[in-house]
Amino acid sequence: MLDKILCITGPTASGKSELAMHLCRTKKQKNFEIISMDSAQIYKGVDIASAKPSKIDRQEIPHHLIDICHPTETYSAAGFLRDTKKIIKKVIREGGTPLIVGGTMMYLQRLIHGIATVPEIPSKEKSKIEDIGKKLGWNRMHEELVEIDPDAAHRISKNDSQRIVRQLSVWHYTGRTLSSWQKLPNYEGLDEKLHIVAVIPESRKILRDNIKNRLNHMIKNGMLEEVTKLKKDEGVTRKNPCGRLVGVRQAMDYIDGKSTFDQFINQTEFATRRLAKHQLTWLSKLRNLTTIEVHSKPLSQLISIWDSSADLDLTTPK
Repeated sequence: MLDKILCITGPTASGKSELAMHLCRTKKQKNFEIISMDSAQIYKGVDIASAKPSKIDRQEIPHHLIDICHPTETYSAAGFLRDTKKIIKKVIREGGTPLIVGGTMMYLQRLIHGIATVPEIPSKEKSKIEDIGKKLGWNRMHEELVEIDPDAAHRISKNDSQRIVRQLSVWHYTGRTLSSWQKLPNYEGLDEKLHIVAVIPESRKILRDNIKNRLNHMIKNGMLEEVTKLKKDEGVTRKNPCGRLVGVRQAMDYIDGKSTFDQFINQTEFATRRLAKHQLTWLSKLRNLTTIEVHSKPLSQLISIWDSSADLDLTTPK
């Protein structure tokens, strides 16, 4: 494995994907292959709403972990870590250079720190808890979680049936809480092997403008029609992780007549800004982080990584 693996991250609408593609084009000799670190781009059919790389970009530069799930399926951070490590080994073995790109901080956290070895919980055990929850109500199930693990319960909504089932199924099957399993030492993350570069807009105003402009572009290119198709043809509902994605959830409310078009715009912009704020807060706590401030004008930065003992000139596209 390489001494260092480059990971380009940052808040939504910051320009990290454009920067990554520019790097791949200007450093062709490295044979970069991009590994998507985006929990929305994994879904087939969620192209516009997830700002997925175009087919042309994906034909030019190999991309991984895009379109790997049906929009009603669930994909975990553990799955991301497992799949990413396999892809990294394969890319390096075949003479390429892996480049991790995306802004899903839950995935990045697992990539850095790994995941404790929580025993695999049989599907029938999860189904058993889910059936009880449907019968007794999720408020009652949440109350049980409060008694078992109050700290975890505090972080989980009473309506988040998926996470409640996860917590209680681990407890009932293993006799110990998920939190206690997660506190066990693990060595599965990449941690010191990662060189993390965060693409940060020069100001919050620039970020807000980027979010607004990107949403307008998405709508113009058929975002609402895409979500309508997901509902009608793929059976996506608000209960699916895909249906809870920022942008998709608000679009579904508008399509179902629960909001006006102006409300859809305002709610989506607000939810996206809140997501960006969460991403920035999470990144501010990282150690050994290289930050690139993206200006309205082209910006050149040298990012030193330990691959081939060479500097990478990351110049944003003009």
